[in-house]
Amino acid sequence: MIVKESINTLNFPELRRITSQKREDLANQKEALADTKLLREFAMENDLKDESIELFLEEALIHQHFFMETQDSLYLQEMKKAITQASEYLKANNLTHWESRIARFMGRISDYEKNYQAAADYYKEAIAKIHLDPIFSKNKALRLELEGFLIIDEFHLGNTEETILKVEKLFQDYEQTSEGLELKEKDYTTWAIWRSGLLINLCKTLIELRKLELYREKIDEWLRLAESDLLPPKEVETWSDFSFRQNEIAKIREVI
Repeated sequence: MIVKESINTLNFPELRRITSQKREDLANQKEALADTKLLREFAMENDLKDESIELFLEEALIHQHFFMETQDSLYLQEMKKAITQASEYLKANNLTHWESRIARFMGRISDYEKNYQAAADYYKEAIAKIHLDPIFSKNKALRLELEGFLIIDEFHLGNTEETILKVEKLFQDYEQTSEGLELKEKDYTTWAIWRSGLLINLCKTLIELRKLELYREKIDEWLRLAESDLLPPKEVETWSDFSFRQNEIAKIREVI
């Protein structure tokens, strides 16, 4: 665990890298949250504006992980609090290039609150502003993640069969488009988390919509495809054990 007095401008980037990886480890969530808050305080005290926003988002993501594991609304409220603080900081410092990312997180919160129209609107806003995102030039696959969230909301708002076809096409886009392949090459872990999450969210949504019996065989197939992405070749370097995604799959298997 990080001690506040140990943080300085030289080691700050490395501490951030280590902490961001720690948050993907199921066993280290509490430590990752504490470290993230300390790093955010340091960033704000030293007027590191972009880093401060990013650390608000990291904090929200950890609360999201807690909520995914427990379904305790307290964590959802903490997630919303962190995003509200990030939004206020954005406005106070005119950091408009982060608006897409804020909208993305507001979409996730709206999904968990089952306000699917609001979620869809947030994702559309995030996609419209994605070209301003600070890391979009380095990771064009951000678009794929946002489109995946939007498509899942369309399940609740439209045609099931048409939406399934969109999900399956987007799943292939991770392997067949330049942005998908580039992410897979540069950062297999993120690629696998996003790609497997697309199918996992599809399965969850069909179960929520009480379509399990109709799609049971397809759900089993989609879960196996998701699992295969979480088992990279030995020569591929990863920075997560994919425990969150594996837990999600295990919970769905308990139902089917």
